[in-house]
Amino acid sequence: RTKGRHIITVKTEHKAVLDTVRELERVGFEATYLEPQDNGLITIEQLAAAIRPDTILVSVMMVNNEIGVIQPIAEIGELCRSKGIIFHCDAAQATGKVVIDLQKLKVDLMTFTAHKTYGPKGIGALYVCRKPRVRIEAQMHGGGHERGMRSGTLPTHQIVGMGAAFQLAKDEMATEIVRIQALNDRLAKGLRDIEEVYVNGDMEHRVPHNLNVSFNYVEGESLIMAIKDLAVSSGSACTSASLEPSYVLRALGRSDELAHSSIRFTIGRFT
Repeated sequence: RTKGRHIITVKTEHKAVLDTVRELERVGFEATYLEPQDNGLITIEQLAAAIRPDTILVSVMMVNNEIGVIQPIAEIGELCRSKGIIFHCDAAQATGKVVIDLQKLKVDLMTFTAHKTYGPKGIGALYVCRKPRVRIEAQMHGGGHERGMRSGTLPTHQIVGMGAAFQLAKDEMATEIVRIQALNDRLAKGLRDIEEVYVNGDMEHRVPHNLNVSFNYVEGESLIMAIKDLAVSSGSACTSASLEPSYVLRALGRSDELAHSSIRFTIGRFT
């Protein structure tokens, strides 16, 4: 806080980031929540305009968990590095879907989770840049495990499982994306023949594994119950207990009605 107290993030980030930023606001930090364009993406000009002399952290996810759009992480990293601002990127939804080259990306902190890549649940990883070095403070204290960063006995089986899942995803990504893109194209073509159907998110800068669609005049939950042979969801599993319309779709400018009528089709390894 001695270097500054201003944080920048995006309104469409995962709740894990948004709720953390709101908690930091409660203890004295200030935050700017960038409004995405109607395609779900932010622009470098938007970010540059939001940066203040006391900005210390920018947090932008690589792939959105609800609509699948890919943010311009390389450009964001370049801007943050030129300003001396720490850049955190949530890459939970990106592993196995897009190339992540930490030798090229100017990212200071990047978070991963195993279960989004068919690995074990309950295990994740935090990448911390060495040059320029980023110093972080431990949140859990006790035994000094993981070089003092996170105390607690290490779950070796989960760590190995995560590493194996990431390696498999990397090895098979090129061929798997071709297969999944073909399925996505087939699904999108069929949906285009239906009236009052709207695809949410940019159609070019996105992963093929995700297609979020709003069916006007049809309640999303009712549609889910009517679909017998497909496993689909309405929004994010992390907010599935909420009756509120998707905050991600609202941030894109969708009406409450369209946000409530959205269905997320996810195409994966077993599709």
